[in-house]
Amino acid sequence: MKPSLLKKTVKLMKGGIKSKMPASVAPMLCTLTKEVIQDDKYLYELKWDGYRIISSVEKGKVRMDSRSSLNYTHKYPVVAKALAALKHDIVLDGEMVVFNEAGLPDFDALQLYDGQETPLTYCIFDVLWMDGYDLKKLPLAERKEILGQILKGNRILRYSESFEDGLALYEQVVQKNMEGIVAKMKDSPYIPGNRGDSWLKTPTRKRQEFVIGGWAESDKSRSFKSLLFGAYTNGKFEWIGRSGGGYKDKEMPGILKQLKAIEIDKSPFHNKVLDTKGARTHYVKPQLVANFEFATWTKSGRIRKPATFLGFRKDKKPKDVVREVPKPVGLIKEEITR
Repeated sequence: MKPSLLKKTVKLMKGGIKSKMPASVAPMLCTLTKEVIQDDKYLYELKWDGYRIISSVEKGKVRMDSRSSLNYTHKYPVVAKALAALKHDIVLDGEMVVFNEAGLPDFDALQLYDGQETPLTYCIFDVLWMDGYDLKKLPLAERKEILGQILKGNRILRYSESFEDGLALYEQVVQKNMEGIVAKMKDSPYIPGNRGDSWLKTPTRKRQEFVIGGWAESDKSRSFKSLLFGAYTNGKFEWIGRSGGGYKDKEMPGILKQLKAIEIDKSPFHNKVLDTKGARTHYVKPQLVANFEFATWTKSGRIRKPATFLGFRKDKKPKDVVREVPKPVGLIKEEITR
């Protein structure tokens, strides 16, 4: 028997569209901004440092898909059990997170998650479908209200709270060295795959995913000097920069082995690779996605200085990796007031 819901929650849910459960949902995306937009039209949430997961439960059967539609259900049995215990047919959107002893997200620990001993939390920020109703066209504020009741008191399935003061929240995440915040329009529908002004992300540091396209040989004892990376622009793979730091010495031979396994003769980039400084360059199939931190963009759309390698991202498809240049908040405000 399904758990009882508050009358208000049932009324909100039935404001959705009667429909079958979707087979899959592409996650709604955020537009990058340099600073926080402060506007009453938005509510604000923490930007969790983890893996984006769309989960579905139908007749007790659970499925969890990564952003690239990979089935991650077997990776998180504790969360799967908690989802099945909800006793609702439901589709949820959230982030899989491992918290450290200080209560902060630890992405490295998530990558090393062993399935049993490490505490795992699914931070859920949206409900897209529930008990026969498509909720995606409901305003975000109403979807959050439904979600809040469903997850109330759940420790493994954590309700991702919303806040009214974006600047204050951002200051807190800066002090705690967290990833950033997300601003979402209160009346926004959930549009699968969309990246617009309804959802905005403001990170505390410049970090992005890029696709590896090659490596430069080292003239020292290191396995390689740097990795060359890029992103897709209008379907073309474009070289953007290189990364020579952030690698652990013990991990570098393993990285080089991965690169050699997908080595190719010609550059996969459609544009010219600059600043080689005489190093011998090898190219690879653009299959590996990694996260990098960097100082700033140049006017020509390159990384100004070598970026720092933060780790691979196996949850994202290379062709989904596009260059994200921060959109001015002033321009966004102009667009949303038209």
